[in-house]
Amino acid sequence: MGNIIIYVHDLRSSGVVRDAMMLADHCAGRHDTTLVAGHGEGFFREAAGQGRYRLAILKDRPSPAASRITAAQPLRRWLRGQPPGVLLSMGNHGHATAYLACRGLGHVGRVYRISNEVTRGDGLRGALRMHWMERLIADAARIAIVGATLRRAPMLARAIERGHAVEIPSGVDVDQARALALAPSPHPWFDEDVPVVLGIGRLRPQKNFALLIEAVGAARAERRLRLAILGSGSGSGSGDERARLEDCAARAGLGEDFLLAGESANVFAWAARAGVFVLPSRWEGSSVALLEAMAVGAPVIASRRAGDAAQVLDEGRHGLLVGGEDRSELARAILVQLSGYAVRPGDRACAYGLPGGTYLDLVEAVMAEMAEMDGPARAAA
Repeated sequence: MGNIIIYVHDLRSSGVVRDAMMLADHCAGRHDTTLVAGHGEGFFREAAGQGRYRLAILKDRPSPAASRITAAQPLRRWLRGQPPGVLLSMGNHGHATAYLACRGLGHVGRVYRISNEVTRGDGLRGALRMHWMERLIADAARIAIVGATLRRAPMLARAIERGHAVEIPSGVDVDQARALALAPSPHPWFDEDVPVVLGIGRLRPQKNFALLIEAVGAARAERRLRLAILGSGSGSGSGDERARLEDCAARAGLGEDFLLAGESANVFAWAARAGVFVLPSRWEGSSVALLEAMAVGAPVIASRRAGDAAQVLDEGRHGLLVGGEDRSELARAILVQLSGYAVRPGDRACAYGLPGGTYLDLVEAVMAEMAEMDGPARAAA
């Protein structure tokens, strides 16, 4: 039995934290497993303490907006007291913490999970991001790449070729999703005849919800629609983004037909009742929200810029694809998916099962390599 440490930046509502909790529970069936949160605040604080794994929270105070690395020193102190093992850093926001905390700690193998497009942008910011990615790859025992489109980064493609990185798409438990979808209606809107367009994700410019708002406003020239965006509004910059989206909705004439619904423990109850789910993101890795909506049969629309969405939808056979920049194009797609000509997902989500076993195989491979290296070292001592 080995020691597995799964690290997340905080416990706010996100696909990263949901994945981390499910993976920790999976790993706990075979190894000592601890889910470590740099900062304890978040929607999933209570749920995170109910798994088969241990939960360690390094800082109870809210994470400062200007820094993602304030938990590095507490993590380093905590790791020094742990037996040899593997640390899997699940989210992009936490990699710097894990990287700094593990300097000089030879008893901790590192696996970094890359889940966002790294080639986006240009200029100094883009160059710094690429340099940072090179450092992570060099530091890692392995890299887990979430979604096929991340291969566009040359350094990640090379890492895959030499076996240093493994591509692991997101997944969903379809049976559980369909069971949870049978829960009572989560909002009075679903008891009325007006179709609800649904978006899911943190309130971040990356998610491109402004385009969705404008497209719904344009589609309302043909029929009345409502728009609900389900997701976290907490964290750095979220207040500004919330205000920006509310202003955008007012200008689009949505009025009382616009809802920033906040966080939910059961997104499936929302998605199963929505008229259409839309993923308008500017970039993604492999969207969990898209698979969640597909699992419960919602008609879906996704931007081609949203990571592996085109692959998941099999180039439009299981949902509509749009360019992700044109509000008129998206408005037309929304109207199609709300009509009798909707392209439905069928059982496509069943092809994307939960990836816990793949991650566990990856971590166990690192454990085996560490044990092989430790053997000669002990003999020499």
